[in-house]
Amino acid sequence: MDNKWWEYYVVRYLVGTVVGAILVLVLIDTPGSPFSTYASKIGAYKDQPFLGVGLVAALGFAFCYLASSPVLTLHATRAHLRAIAISANAWSPYAFAAALLLPSILAAWWLSDSLPLLAAMTAGPAIGIPSGLVLLAAFSKFVAVERFARDLAKRRAAAYPAKEATTSFGQEYVTSYRHLREHGNAFLILVLEGVLANALLRAPSVAFAVGVVALWVLPAAAVWVVGTVLESRFAANDKV
Repeated sequence: MDNKWWEYYVVRYLVGTVVGAILVLVLIDTPGSPFSTYASKIGAYKDQPFLGVGLVAALGFAFCYLASSPVLTLHATRAHLRAIAISANAWSPYAFAAALLLPSILAAWWLSDSLPLLAAMTAGPAIGIPSGLVLLAAFSKFVAVERFARDLAKRRAAAYPAKEATTSFGQEYVTSYRHLREHGNAFLILVLEGVLANALLRAPSVAFAVGVVALWVLPAAAVWVVGTVLESRFAANDKV
């Protein structure tokens, strides 16, 4: 299966890196920002523009990658976003909503103690929803995630049979939803960058900002567990 141009990471993160670099400069140049003391460190490279631009570009990519971490969690646990997954795991719509809303409310409440209300209300769901989905997957013993992965693998194998020369409906369908998802992923990253930058800009201290970033990436770090569970179950079961 050939990769399409929009599936390459360079294309996916290019705009996000540029926007991330701009946001990094905003974070260090805005008076009152907890990162304003770092402006002098970036300015030290004014006589070496190549190094200065390279440093800002690297920081922009790093910021973009960190900001995109909720997308990874949503992708890994997207089985729970399907209505069929709720009924298959005996989760009522109310329990499902609570699993997503409660962590979001708790995150927003914690953030609101030190951040303006708008910053807390936007960053709260970005932290809470991925956290809720990871917990939902764990409490359901990853059953829906595993079933979704297996069903999707079967469908994709049928859509791309070996040695098939002609394009099938299945191939076109997969290409269509991947096109939508990857472009949507690129634009969602821009939104998340803005949300994270706003929260960090309003943070009262660097220590608090580090805490926000830690909570932001923690659900994505837990995706390693999801991948490991799927791998272990695949190795223990000959049936696909």
